[in-house]
Parts: sequence; C-alpha cells; structure tokens
Amino acid sequence: MAEQDASASRTPELGEHYDAVIVGAGIGGLTCGALLAKEGANVLIVERHTKPGGYVTAYHRKGYSFQVPHVMGGCGPGGEVTRVMDHLGIRQEFTRLDPYLRFIYPDHDIKVPCDMEQYADALKDAFQPQTSNVNDFFKSVRSLVRGMDMSMVRRPMGLGRIMRGLSYPFTAPKMLSYMTSGTTLQKMLDKHFNDEQIKAVISTPWPFLGSPPWDVTALAMVGMMKSFSAGAYVPVGGFQQLADAFARAFTENGGTLLLGHEVTSINTEGGRASEVEMVPRAKVSAGVVVSDADSKRTYLKLIARENFNESFLERKDEGPVSMTGLVVHLGMRKKLPEEFAAGPIMVQPSYDMHEMLEAVSVRDSYPDPAKISWGLMAPSMIDRSLAPLGKTSLDIIVPAVPYRFMNRWGVEPGGVRGEKYQSIKERYAEVAVEAVHRTFPGLISDVEAYDIATPITYERYTMAIDGCWYDSAQTSKQSMSRRGGLKTPVKGLYFTGSKSVLGGGIYPSIMSGVLAADTITNGAMDPLFR
Repeated sequence: MAEQDASASRTPELGEHYDAVIVGAGIGGLTCGALLAKEGANVLIVERHTKPGGYVTAYHRKGYSFQVPHVMGGCGPGGEVTRVMDHLGIRQEFTRLDPYLRFIYPDHDIKVPCDMEQYADALKDAFQPQTSNVNDFFKSVRSLVRGMDMSMVRRPMGLGRIMRGLSYPFTAPKMLSYMTSGTTLQKMLDKHFNDEQIKAVISTPWPFLGSPPWDVTALAMVGMMKSFSAGAYVPVGGFQQLADAFARAFTENGGTLLLGHEVTSINTEGGRASEVEMVPRAKVSAGVVVSDADSKRTYLKLIARENFNESFLERKDEGPVSMTGLVVHLGMRKKLPEEFAAGPIMVQPSYDMHEMLEAVSVRDSYPDPAKISWGLMAPSMIDRSLAPLGKTSLDIIVPAVPYRFMNRWGVEPGGVRGEKYQSIKERYAEVAVEAVHRTFPGLISDVEAYDIATPITYERYTMAIDGCWYDSAQTSKQSMSRRGGLKTPVKGLYFTGSKSVLGGGIYPSIMSGVLAADTITNGAMDPLFR
C-alpha cells in the first residue's frame, strides 16, 4: 500500500521522559502533537508505519499517486481546519470541489452542491411533490447546525462555557433533543418524508459515516453536511502532502516523530498512564499519553485489564465498529471526460438500501455486480500532478464489503497473504470493474498500473480492528459523548482521531486533535475556537 519513506531511515534520538507521548501519527495525533509542541511541551509521536498520516495518505505505483481519502471539509477561507493550519504555520493549497458529490440512481442523477440551500433546490427539482417536505427537513437541519457548538465539548469547560451550557436547552433545544435521544438518520428521514426514493437519495453518503441510515445517527449526517457546506476540498499534491505538512509542523516546533516503531503497551502507575513500551525500542515515561490508535486495540490490548471494570471492557469489546471496504486503484493511459473532474460519484442500482447492503454482505460468494452500490473518483482529473501527463488515476470504491469475506480473504495462518489472497482480491476487483462497466461502458481501459486495497490491507497498515475505516460505529449508543470523548477512565490517557467525540473523517479528526490538546493544556487552544 505504501512505499518506504526516506525519513524513516533517520531514527531520532530518544529521551527517557516526555511531557506527552502520542500513539499513532494519524492526522488527529499529528494535530494534537503539533499544537502541544507549539505550546512548549516535549512531545513524542510513535508510529508503526514508515510514514505519517494514517488513513490520510497516498502511495505510488508506476508514476501514479493513489489517494486513500478522497475529499475533506473545513479548509476553505475562515474554516476551522484553515484556522488550525494558520496557527501552526502550515501552508497548503487546496482545490475546491462544487458540486462535491453526484448520486446516480435508476431514475435520478443528482449533483450535490456544497451550499445547503442549493442542495435543497436540487432535491425539490428532482422530487417536486416533496417540496414542502424538503423545506421542513432543511429547516430542521439548519436548526441542528445552529446548535453545533464545538466549544460545548471542550474539557474543562470553564465558567463562560458552563454558563453557555446551562442555557443550551433554551438556545438549542432541537440539538439537545437529538443528542440525548440518539435519533438515527432513518428516523429523521421517516419523520419528514413519505417517499422512499428521496429518503434513499438523502442517505446516500452514509459510507462516509461508516454505518447505514438505520444505525448511524442523524447528527452524524448533519455534522457532515455542515462540514462541507462551506466547501469540499482536496489538497494540491495529494493527501500525503497534507499529512507531511502536519508532521513538519510538529517536528519544526520541537516534537520527536518516531516512525517504524510499534507501541506494544501503555503502562500505568497508581491508576495513571505513565509509560509507553514499543518495539524495536524499549520504553519511555510520559506525563500524559494520547492514543490515536484504534480504540478497541487501545482498551483491550495496550492497557492492562486491571485498569477497568469488566462491564466497561465488555461494552468496548461488543461495541460495533464502522464499516470497511474495497478500493481498486487504477492507472490508465488516457484522459477521461471532464464530467469526472469532480468529487465522488456514488452509483446506486436500487433505492432499497437494505437490498444493496445485503448484496455486498455475502461472505462465501462474490456479489452480483448489478446489485451492489459503489463509488468512483478520478483524483488526477482534479490535480494533474497525481498521474503522468495525459494519463488518469481512477478509484473504484465498494463500501461495506465484509472483513471476513472468504474466511478473511484467504489469508493463511500467521497472516500470510499468499496466492489465495491475491486471487480472491483480484476476482473481487473484477466484480467492481464489471459494476462500473454497466454504468460507464468503456470507461476503464488501457490500464497500466493498479492496486487493490481490501479490509486486510487497511488492518495491516493502520492496525484498525477488522480494517474499519472510522473506528467505533456512530450508532446511538456510540455517538457524541457516548463515544468516550477526549478523556478516558485512566488518568492521563486521552483519545484523538476518529474514535473521539466528533466521529470519523479528516475534518473531525483534525478538530479532535485540537480538542485533545485543549484538554491537556487546560484551555490553551482558546484562539482556535473563536
């Protein structure tokens, strides 16, 4: 999936103690580390991979740059991510996409603008009998958006935020209601619409949230709509360049980035996180520890069970994780039509989400390409530097493929990915390509480079349980404060990344790094919340 990074050969000198040790160099960990280092803390980030970024990465095959993520929000003029980058001195250019999504259904082809009012108009044009319903739905969305105040999840709150919290039931009653009830997206849609087709269309982007509409919370979808309402973007030069920029900000502020080292244990003393062990190096002591690693791995494998009660561990063990998927990265010796110089195209062969999810959920046979939903994006059509001149990098995304497909994709004992694994993933890729041919005949041709990322690939490079894309599923029982937030039951242990209170995605993960740094410094990140 990724090539050796040149910086991995330069192993930094390690001290015996750090003010903060961060487990994992995902974008949330990098953000938290850079902010803490800028405040003068002595910070160490330990990353198992040979380059930083976690899921915010890219890799090369025969001159093509294959992107792992595809789009992000919050980085336009005045955006929260822009504010963070300005604070850290990061200079990164972005390309704006608008419309940023396209939904293709049997009877509809809808381009989704970033602006919510324009999106509402597009839906009213496509579903004219539902005009009043659409107006009511977006009225609720706007009300929820007004109540989304990131400062309300800061810890500690401080007197001003406590006063705002006391007035919250009166200033944002709908938001509070959705927070406490954990209302699912499906329930919200059922409340506003009686047409199954428009419900399906609005819920189409659920793969970006990691759970289907009947499981994912309505607030997760509204939060995503909010994050893209000011624009959807891709970083010029690719997502690895963005991750590298955050890594440079971290090291330039005095932080130590240790690549190619795996944390094997977070030790405690007196109920407080105090030490981190790793391989191939030994261990360092820490004032605080921040985990940007998978939440289940952190709780169930990195910390001794004696630090938690059994019911807590059972809940963590049984809690569902977000979906994973399969992505076929292609490098083609041709350019595509301009219609593909845009954000992800999401193709749905049916309006029945249950039916499509059932089609892709089969474990012992390959799915019918005519029945699965899939996505398509050509990153090099937006940024020409991501492919050789006159050529195209194209991604086919099949969400929700099972982690245990064909007995874990044919992986042999000891984790060996041999001929059987290669054969299974290539056959599945053929299914994905056939699905694309049904909608866009002749689109895929002249392929000279390719790579196939399976759930096993994501597990291998990120150590995410079951190769999940967004850590804990954003269900009613695992949303907002129920996700565990920033603090943990272990003193001195904090979380950042997709597992944190804001959920999965690049924008939420960066802001989770801000929230974690703010908590550790007792509110020193205040300028980033204004």
